[in-house]
Amino acid sequence: MPAVPSSYPRPRPGAPIVEPRAAATLVVLRRAAGGLQVLLTRRAANLRFGAGTWVFPGGGVDESDADPRAAAVREAAEEAGVEVDPSTLIPLTRWVTPPRMSSRFDARFFGAFAPPDTAARAASPEVAAVAWLGAADALEGHARGELPMWLPTFVTLQQLDGLPDEEAVRAAFRAGAAAPPDITVRGDVLRTVEQPWAGGVEGRRATGWIVGRREWVVVDPADTTIETISAIDEAARVAGARLAGVAIRDLRPERHAGVGMLATGLGLPVVAGPGAGAAPYPVAELSDGERIPFGDVPIVSRRATEAGARRWPGAMSLEVAGGVLPA
Repeated sequence: MPAVPSSYPRPRPGAPIVEPRAAATLVVLRRAAGGLQVLLTRRAANLRFGAGTWVFPGGGVDESDADPRAAAVREAAEEAGVEVDPSTLIPLTRWVTPPRMSSRFDARFFGAFAPPDTAARAASPEVAAVAWLGAADALEGHARGELPMWLPTFVTLQQLDGLPDEEAVRAAFRAGAAAPPDITVRGDVLRTVEQPWAGGVEGRRATGWIVGRREWVVVDPADTTIETISAIDEAARVAGARLAGVAIRDLRPERHAGVGMLATGLGLPVVAGPGAGAAPYPVAELSDGERIPFGDVPIVSRRATEAGARRWPGAMSLEVAGGVLPA
């Protein structure tokens, strides 16, 4: 079974909102015979936060750091003994810890290519082990329950899987034009949600849905920052509604990367199709014809019909008001 970390973050109901601290993460890559490998570190078992979880080197931005890039480079050297040139870093993604968590970070993820023979070591008491793995191998290790990891690590590995070289990495994470979230009413029980920061990539947009009258189900959350959930919260307040749960139509990054804001931050239940247990968070798998067990509008899971959807775990279509929810 996939390994959901035993220290999986839990919200603190009613707790004051903690401002996120600036942080940085470095995804170190090297070329190998079988393709690109990524450096992962296992957090020490005695740590209060994330013990035993496999992550990329990273941490908070210190006063001595010139910027998040400098912090990412410093953390990689301190934790894994790997030195990289800050000028070569590739901006990847942004991940903001959900509200109501005791520790919050606004983390910038960067990529860096190291020479093929680069060695790494557990250079800090916070690090119990290091490993160079292909993205697919790391994801398979997670699925076997051997490599517990959090959502940002899991999604980043999904995004890197299959990329052959630095040019492909730069293209896959290339930033687009920024725009705010946009929620549009599409009928009595449907709203579209145009989300920025889809999969954590700046300027990348993805369409999600809200289904319901007063008990809203959020479908395909993609935004890894606070922007979209803030817009949904405000729309729900105006409509006199509340958020009831989350439905994910498959585990591609642009459909589930933002689930932490709702599941972790608000404690909402999450459902998806068969195979969704591969996710690094608690999720209930629905079979064909099964109704979602929350919300005030009937939503029924159906076998995935969208082209390409079935290559992803957790794939399903959603039937609402007699029709299939559009992609």
